[in-house]
Amino acid sequence: MHKIQNIVGRLVEVRVEPPLTLEEIKQFVEEHKATVSRIQDRYVGVVDLHKADIFPAEVTDALIQLLSRMAERVERTAFLISESAVFALQIERVLRNAANPNRRTFREPEPLKEWLGEALNAGERFRLNRFLNDVLTSDDGGRPAKK
Repeated sequence: MHKIQNIVGRLVEVRVEPPLTLEEIKQFVEEHKATVSRIQDRYVGVVDLHKADIFPAEVTDALIQLLSRMAERVERTAFLISESAVFALQIERVLRNAANPNRRTFREPEPLKEWLGEALNAGERFRLNRFLNDVLTSDDGGRPAKK
């Protein structure tokens, strides 16, 4: 399951929950392109992956391709991930291969909010807070699941 939206300014919000199939990643790629194309400037992304787990290799490859193609449009993107060391390694490999140093992983919402907040205006920061508040009030209390 995934959800991508742009409610305010340049902030693109993404949520991903397992399972994420190759068919769904293809749909996600199209939705992502459509969402980002409506933003005139570079965009700032926040990606909630804290409920996600290891992606199949074909999903990982599709993510690398998407992130590589969008690299020049990204001002910053932050990924909230679980505390799973294996999943963290997988996502960090995806980000390395996508070749944009303005993407980072976080295991807690507060440092993510501080880092992204530096690039956002007041309205975008407000919306980021709402997005992260949804994470904090989710069924697991916003703490990435321990594996």
